[in-house]
Amino acid sequence: MIFKQVTSKVSHTRKHSFLPQHALGRALVVFGLCTLPLASGWAMKETAKPSTSSARKQIYALAVEVATADINREAKRKNWKDFNAKMNVFIPSEVSGYRVCSQPLQAALPTGDKRDLSRLRYDIRCEDANGWEVDVTVKPDIYLPVVVAKNTLERGAVISPSDIELKKRNISSSRAGVITNPDDVVGLTVKRRIRDLQPISPAQLDQPIMVDRGQRVVMIAEQDGIEARTMGEAMKKGRKGDMIKVKNESSQRVVSAVVDNIGVVRMLYAPGQ
Repeated sequence: MIFKQVTSKVSHTRKHSFLPQHALGRALVVFGLCTLPLASGWAMKETAKPSTSSARKQIYALAVEVATADINREAKRKNWKDFNAKMNVFIPSEVSGYRVCSQPLQAALPTGDKRDLSRLRYDIRCEDANGWEVDVTVKPDIYLPVVVAKNTLERGAVISPSDIELKKRNISSSRAGVITNPDDVVGLTVKRRIRDLQPISPAQLDQPIMVDRGQRVVMIAEQDGIEARTMGEAMKKGRKGDMIKVKNESSQRVVSAVVDNIGVVRMLYAPGQ
């Protein structure tokens, strides 16, 4: 089966170009972007007025409309700013033989399909007397300002505001995810080397070490609204939220505690229990 690719940008003016596309039958790469909680079933979306030019143009118009709505919904959920999308619509060549639909087309998700913004699939259906149904794939290129490294960041570096900047990138090819808010990375530690101008992903970052092994730390215990503090020695290093062993300086007792801040741990139970 031969497929044709139709490309359009989401803007006030849309240009259609038809290019041969033979690769759709092969497995498509899914980039692990967000999924959309849309329900399966017909009548998910309808066109306002059926076109009279061709079935292909009807299908194309609805595919772009529904895909744009999906992307805008996700952009609102994730608070994306200043983004734009270019739609790559894949329509089977067999639709050249379809008659123009006299009723508004309907679009639905394929049964069991999970929404992935890198590859949106729709079942588009005409329900007039000469009804037909076709599977359409939309692969959008989504351009969004994301956090990138200004210079190469080495492993173990703690990120400061001067280390990063926002650059517009196509996030459709990002398997590891992207970060759009610079505040979300400042103060974090680089887990592995990040090249200059490379988008920074959550997988490349870690919480900074707040307690080192052998460090003297403040041990906080709280019970019934009463807080007690004493000094102890960390038996291992830890990041915020890590559970570590700490030796109480006074009693020499080793207890479990959670790293709370730089040089501060919170005991899981009060002393003496």
